[in-house]
Formats: sequence, structure tokens, C-alpha cells
Amino acid sequence: MRRTIPRASWALGALVAVAALAGNQVGAGPLKKKAAAEGAPKVDESVGDLAYVFQNGETSVEGVGLVSGLDGTGGDAPPSWHREQLVDEMSKAGIEYPSKMLESKQFALVIVRMKIPTGASPRDRFDVELELPPASSVKSLAGGYLMNTRLREVMIAGGSPKTGTELAAASGPVMIGDSKNPGNPKAGRVLGGGRAKKDHPYKLVLKENRQLIRNAGMVEKVVNERFHQNERGQQKGASTAKTDTYLELRVPAVYHQNQERYFRVVQLLPMVDTPELREKRLEATARELLDPKTAGVAALKLEALGPSASQALEAGLQSEDPHVRFFAAEALAYLDEPGGVKVLGETAIQMKQYRAYALAALAAMEDDSARIRLRHLMDETDIEVRYGAFNALRTLDPTDAMLGQVRILDDPPGDEPIDEEGSDAMAMTIISRSRPRAEDPFALYIVDSEGPAVVHVSRSRRSEIVVFGRGQNLLPPLVLGQGDILLNAADHDDAVDISKIVPSRFGSDVKVRSSLEIGEVLRHVARLGATYPEIVAILDAAEKQKNLPGPLYVDSVPQANMQYLNKALLGQDDAPKVDDEVKPASGSFLRRMFTRGRGEPDDDRSTAKKEPKFPGSRPDDGKDAEVDADEAKAPAGDGPVAKKDDALQKTGGFAATSEEESSRPGGRPRILDVFRRRGQ
Repeated sequence: MRRTIPRASWALGALVAVAALAGNQVGAGPLKKKAAAEGAPKVDESVGDLAYVFQNGETSVEGVGLVSGLDGTGGDAPPSWHREQLVDEMSKAGIEYPSKMLESKQFALVIVRMKIPTGASPRDRFDVELELPPASSVKSLAGGYLMNTRLREVMIAGGSPKTGTELAAASGPVMIGDSKNPGNPKAGRVLGGGRAKKDHPYKLVLKENRQLIRNAGMVEKVVNERFHQNERGQQKGASTAKTDTYLELRVPAVYHQNQERYFRVVQLLPMVDTPELREKRLEATARELLDPKTAGVAALKLEALGPSASQALEAGLQSEDPHVRFFAAEALAYLDEPGGVKVLGETAIQMKQYRAYALAALAAMEDDSARIRLRHLMDETDIEVRYGAFNALRTLDPTDAMLGQVRILDDPPGDEPIDEEGSDAMAMTIISRSRPRAEDPFALYIVDSEGPAVVHVSRSRRSEIVVFGRGQNLLPPLVLGQGDILLNAADHDDAVDISKIVPSRFGSDVKVRSSLEIGEVLRHVARLGATYPEIVAILDAAEKQKNLPGPLYVDSVPQANMQYLNKALLGQDDAPKVDDEVKPASGSFLRRMFTRGRGEPDDDRSTAKKEPKFPGSRPDDGKDAEVDADEAKAPAGDGPVAKKDDALQKTGGFAATSEEESSRPGGRPRILDVFRRRGQ
């Protein structure tokens, strides 16, 4: 007799289902491992195969500021959101009756705007733009000083402005004019007057098919093993993995002036490295370095390998090809090896297309040989080499004695040496050191160089006058004046009378007598209250009247160019086909050392054009009269490249390459401002 077991069929079905499920799980294991392996780095891959450097443009900030010190040309602003903001700020600062103060002709309400590019740090300075609100009664901002102003992101919500977190601050003397009209008294700029409150790091974004947290961690490890620096006593790597899609990427100090190069070196770091693989790569890349067609990228690959590649790079210095020698010397400089210093100096003089980069490399070195070479370059006759070397030396060491910086304003009374044996020595020392040291209205340098007499002034990023050659005298007869300052010297005079005209109701005129030495004259004029724009206008008039012993130059800085990006960083021909997906990154050398203010026409005043662009001079529309033949081949536009290079495709300049890349930084480009992307 057959027994029947209730629900036996159900039990059997369940058993079959469990077995099938287990079978599926077993089969799924290899599939998952295969999927994970597809995103894992391969032996021959570099960081650029997994990720690209992305900078998401610029952050526009603005605030409402107060310009003080106007000579009766100020005035009130009509009721508005901006006026309410300023009155509120002034009240919080403890100022009584702020509305009454705004009615004074000595003050003006201004709208302050600045752009913070990705990669900016609190060390960087940016030009800020000033404009008057509609219907303002202010006649001129000339001679004014922008009081400390908080800058925030401003958005329109519900039809009215809304401010965000404070991101920057701005202050400083006002230079009138804007890019369209340098003589416009109702607009202004503060050169280098803005500073970001915090770092704005770049992003290293993993490509879509490589977005695994493990890959992010591996990229972080690879980058940090090669690039790290001491911060407040702690060793910190250059990258930090944030998610499985991106890492934050910081720029080491040595690359601060040529960030585009740093991005490329990062992208060339091998993902898988062993002693055996390193030896093979070193041998192969050393051969590539000696071939002019591959030398640029080969030098970067060797630089990525670190100090162990120094010997191979030094071999490149013996090449007969000047490009190979330069690429090898530049890579050695970023490894702080002195072997290529002489080649970099020669390149700065002889190869205009690489001049800015050679000087940037010298500025990146700690070795004293770089400092000595830059000092010698300041004796050159070419003003672009001369001032470029000065800029590089100041970047390398702002306290270098060969820069010749001199104080403009006298030290406060009581700063004379103290007799420490006296009974009140300690008390006198405390009192003396507690006195505030007056801040110079601009930087003045008297460089003891052997080249021809030259005066150089800056119109962006900093208020600065550089006199090349000690003992330069003004040539009489001269009659110069700006504002309430007058300078007079008759023919054959050995001194100049400097007067400040004071309205009678405030007192009598002030007059001082000075030697004709330019540095001393500038110091006396500044002590009488002349602003930097006024002093530059006096120098401009002196050149036109032939009162200067040599020419006056403005912003004579080495220029960025596409040849370097193509040949050195990408290994392409000099005149490649443009690829819109390859853009120069926002950071670079010119931004901090050689570039001008952002948003201005990109003209070069290095040779033929010497007149300053200040009130009374021609507008910002000139181009360098002497264009290097090699530079003339370089294509116009933002980003070059004959062949699409995925490793560099989103290092982003002005144009966006995806929905994420919507805007580009303004304020400062960096080495290479970069590559004419700018609009210092």
C-alpha cells in the first residue's frame, strides 16, 4: 500500500528553488568579479586613463562698499537695496548716523565685483571692479580708497537679491577707469585688492566607466605618493578621495606658477608601479626624450617618476636640439635639480615662445643657482626678459636684496635704536614696537642692474613701480602736475621743487625740495598724499616730455602661447587642428607672476608700446608690435590639439564641455593665464 505524504510536492519544489537560487549565486560571482575587473587599473594605464582634471569655472562675488577720501566729488546714492545693505554694514561696524555720512561729498557708495577662479587660495590677490549704482550723484572716484568690503555670492530669489556666505574681501586705493574706458571717472579698479577667504580646490573626476570607490582610493594613493608637502608640521598629500566619482586636487607650491604642467604630470602618473616596471619605463622614456618629436611628453613622464629620473633628464641637456634641452631643463627644475639652470636662462633670452615657462621653472626652484641666474637676467636689454626675471625672482623670494625694494613712508617716530642700558629700555621698546607701521601706498623697487635705464609700472594685480638702474635722475627742465601736486625744475637745476596746493581755508601750501633722483622724487610725492594712479600719470607725462632718462613700460610680461601646450604638454605639432574638448586649465603661471587683470584686453606692451593705459592715454586695444614668427603660427582660440586627448579633455578653460562645465574663472588665469584664455 502506498503512503502519501501531505505537501510533499511543495517541499520538493522548495528544495529545487533553493538549489536553483544557489546555482544562480554561484554563477553570479564570476560575473561580478568580471564587472569589477573591467573598472580596475591595468598595468599600462596612468591616472589620465581613469580620471581628468575638472575645474568648474569661477565664482562671481560682489558686495556694497564705501569709497572714502574723495576731494568733493562724492555724493549720496538713491534709495535701493544696495544702500540698505551698506547702511546696515556701517551700523554693525559701530558707525553713528551712516546715512548722514553717505551724503558727504567725501564718500561714495560703490558696487564691488570680483571673480574667484577654481584653484584660488587665500594667498592669491585679484583685481576688483567698482561701479556706481544707477542715478548716483558721484562725479568721480579719483583719489578714493575702498574701505574693507565683504564679498558674497548674490542671487535673485523672488524678485529680490539674496546674499550667501562671505567668500572674499576687498580694499585698497582706487584707480579710475575700466576695460572699455580707462579714463572713466565713474568706474574704477583696485589692483590686487581682493582676496579669497578659503581654498577653492580643483577636482580630479573619475571617468564614468571607472567610478568605483576602490579606484578613487587607488588614484589618491598614486597621487599622494608622488606629490605631498609639509603643512603646519604635517605631511599632506595633494589629493583626497571624496566619493567614488571625484577627488579634491591641490596644487603643490612648486607648481603654483605653472598649474597646467602639474595637471599633466598628475595624469601621466602610472597606476601600477613596481621596481621592474619603473626600470623599463625609465629606459624607454629616456630614449623618447632625445627625439624632438616626443621630447616634451617624455620630459613630463620622467618628471612624474620623480628624482630617480634626474640622470636621464640630464642626458637631454646635451642634445643639439634646443627644444629637447629646454624640456629636459624644465623637468629638472621642477625636481629642484640645478643641472638645467643655465639652459633655462638661455631659453628665456633666445626662445620667446618658451620664455614665460623658463622663468616660471626658475621661480619654482629652491637651489641658489636659480636665484643667481634670475639676478643676471635682470641686466638684459629686452624689457620682457628683464621684468619677467624680476617677477620670477620676487616670486622665488620676495625679500631678496637684489630686488631693491625701498620704503616710501617714513617709519613712525620712536623707531630709532633704543639704548638698552637705560632704565626705561624695556618700556620704550614695548611702546616703539606697539606703534603701527604705516603701510606704503604702493611698492617701489630700485634695481641695481647693469642694463639700460628703464622705469616699469603695473596696471593690474599690484600697485608697483620698478626703476631699473640706480641713480636715475629726471631730466630738467620739467613742469609736471597731477591733482594738487606740482613739480618744477628749471634747465640745469640739480633739484626739483615739489608742491602740494592746499585750499586757503585749510592752511598754506606745502613745498619740499628734492634731488632729481627718481626714487627720491617718487617718495616725496607719495608722502604729500599723491595716489598710485596719480604718480603713474606723472611718470607718463614725464616720458612724453622726455624728462625720463629711459623709456617707461607698462606690464611688459612674457606671454603665454599655444606652442607650449601643444609641443611640451601634448606632444603635438606646432600648428594643430583645434579640438574644442581640450581646454587649458584655469591655473597657471601668468596668473600669479606674469598675467594682468582678468577681463581685460590681452595686449602686450613689452616692446613697441610703452605708454601707460591710465587716464589721458589711449584705450586698451593695442597688440604687441613685435610678434614672434613662431608665435604667429599658433592658432587663436582657447584650446588646441590635433588629436583628441581624453586625459586632458576637461581641464577646462572658458568654454563648457558638458552640462557640469558651465563657467570659467575670471580674476586670474594662471600660467598661462592661461593661454590667452583670460580675459593679474
